[in-house]
Amino acid sequence: MHKLTLALLLAVVPITLAPAVIGAGTAQAAPTASELGDLTAMSAIVADTLAMAKTGDLVAAEKRIGDFETAWDQAAGTMQPRSPAKWGAVDRAADAAIEGLRAPSPAQSTVEVALGGLLLALDNPGAGATVSVPVAAVVAKGAFSVSNADGSPLPCEVALKTLRDASGTSKPTDPSKFDDLQAKGIERCNADDDKRSDAFFADAYALLAQ
Repeated sequence: MHKLTLALLLAVVPITLAPAVIGAGTAQAAPTASELGDLTAMSAIVADTLAMAKTGDLVAAEKRIGDFETAWDQAAGTMQPRSPAKWGAVDRAADAAIEGLRAPSPAQSTVEVALGGLLLALDNPGAGATVSVPVAAVVAKGAFSVSNADGSPLPCEVALKTLRDASGTSKPTDPSKFDDLQAKGIERCNADDDKRSDAFFADAYALLAQ
C-alpha cells in the first residue's frame, strides 16, 4: 500500500544501500538453523555488535547492526512465509536492538540487553523472550513527532512529507548522513514498516539546522 502513495508523493528519490557484510567481524556464533533457515551469519553479525557494545563503542555497534538490518530485510521475503510467527518474534527483537542503538542517547546497558535478546531469538525463534526499550527512544525524537495520539506509529508518508518540507527551508548539518537516513526511511516505508521508517526520518530531521 505504501509504495503507490510514495510514488505519488516523490518524483525520484534514489536509494543506495551498502550490501550486508555478513562474513566480516571476529565474533563467532554457533550454527543457528530453524524453520526460518540457517541464521548463523546473522547471529555472527549480532555477536559482533554485542562485543562492540560491551566495549562501550556504541557508534561502531550502531554501524555494525546496520549490516544485520540489511541482511534481515533482504531475507524477509523468503523467511517470513516459512513461519510468520517465528519470523515476527525475531523481527520484534531486532526492532528493540536497532532502536536501542539508534536512540538519541543510547544506554549501554539497554543496548546489551536488547542485543542479547536478539541473539536468543535468532538461536531459538519464537521462544517468547521479551526485551524492553525505553519509550522515549522509540516514540519521541526531539521536535519531530513519530506517533499518533493513540501511540500508534505516524504514517510514514506523513513523516516523510514533514521531513521534506523542513529540508526545503533548513539545510542538514551532515548532508551525506541526512541522505542516507532519508533513503533508509523510504526503504522501510516501502516495506510498510511505519515504526522504523519514522525513526529514520526523525533522526534525519534532527540533522536539520534549526
